[in-house]
Amino acid sequence: MNCKYHSAQEAQSICEKCKQPICPDCTIKVDDQTVCSHCIQENLFSEQPVLLKRSSLEKFLFFCFSLIPGAAHMHMGLFRRGLQLMIITFGGISLISFIGLDFLIPLVLIPAWFFSFFESYHLRRQLDKGQVINDQDLFDRQLFDYTPLLKNRRLVGSTIIVIGIFSLMHEMERYSFFVRLFREWNYYYMIRGSLIPLCLILGGIYLIAKAKQPTKVISDISENQ
Repeated sequence: MNCKYHSAQEAQSICEKCKQPICPDCTIKVDDQTVCSHCIQENLFSEQPVLLKRSSLEKFLFFCFSLIPGAAHMHMGLFRRGLQLMIITFGGISLISFIGLDFLIPLVLIPAWFFSFFESYHLRRQLDKGQVINDQDLFDRQLFDYTPLLKNRRLVGSTIIVIGIFSLMHEMERYSFFVRLFREWNYYYMIRGSLIPLCLILGGIYLIAKAKQPTKVISDISENQ
């Protein structure tokens, strides 16, 4: 009787797993039992990962947390990533609502909500498979580096001034200061709603002008050479 996997060799034993005749080259001893190498490979590479079973209550609670951007991440222990999602979502909504551009709220809320919802379930499946997940930042450090922004004192100072102006305007609005100053609320809301667009326009002009300077310097150097 020849071997099942090597037809040119004579079989000397029977595999206790597949019950096929095997030669000495295919024979493997496991706890005094004869098993062929083919069965060993099938058991090693075809084994499905064991998923962690969760109760219905845990699934329902996780679903409730996943409806809030960042909450499901915190529930899994990813506090840094969850906090960043919450700040981006609710902070962006608050800022947009404060400056009166409410039509931009769906552009922030809808992508952030869908991203948080589907990523939370994706990360939970990885945890159920036993994979280790690091609590990384939402943005890659190489893609979104805060260091140059923090070192730019003018930018930091300008941001603080703008935030302070809006805070002061909000505080004065509570005590009807602008009613006595402008007599009508229309002028106040016009000025308030125009500040952010003006800042964006001036910031864009500044960035464009700054981006053109290196090109001009390089062109001057090439002309001199």
